[in-house]
Amino acid sequence: MVGVQIYLHAMTPTGSNLWGVVERDDDGDWIVSGADGTYIAQTSYDGLSVTTRETCRDDAEFIAHAKEDIAYLLRELEVHFRK
Repeated sequence: MVGVQIYLHAMTPTGSNLWGVVERDDDGDWIVSGADGTYIAQTSYDGLSVTTRETCRDDAEFIAHAKEDIAYLLRELEVHFRK
């Protein structure tokens, strides 16, 4: 768990809501960006099949919330293993 915590703390800070913005770019591709416009990830690219494009927004949502979700999971694991 320590290794995951190190990676988690090395990620972009969330204190100023930098993570979690899912939107489409000028090409219509799904991206994850910070509240300040900082680019974080892109889950679709030109030329993807329609089937693949249907999952791209969900993929972006998963990425956008990953830091908070992982932090929550680590807290729950710590509580569970202390029992």
